[in-house]
Amino acid sequence: MLLKYLNELERAVEALAEHPDSDTMTRCADCVATLDTYLDSQMEPVKQRGRELMDGMMPAELLERVGHSVH
Repeated sequence: MLLKYLNELERAVEALAEHPDSDTMTRCADCVATLDTYLDSQMEPVKQRGRELMDGMMPAELLERVGHSVH
């Protein structure tokens, strides 16, 4: 599941880079929320590594939008 959610986020971030509109930003935020909820239910090593990967994938504008609600 972790790989599935990371892949979905990666695709959403790529789409955001190509088409930076509000719908694409909302899709990215939804992917972040889904992944964050999933990571909350995982053991600490998985949770930590998943969040490191997630943070590394997100562009600054997405971090500004969802950063306060993640973790």
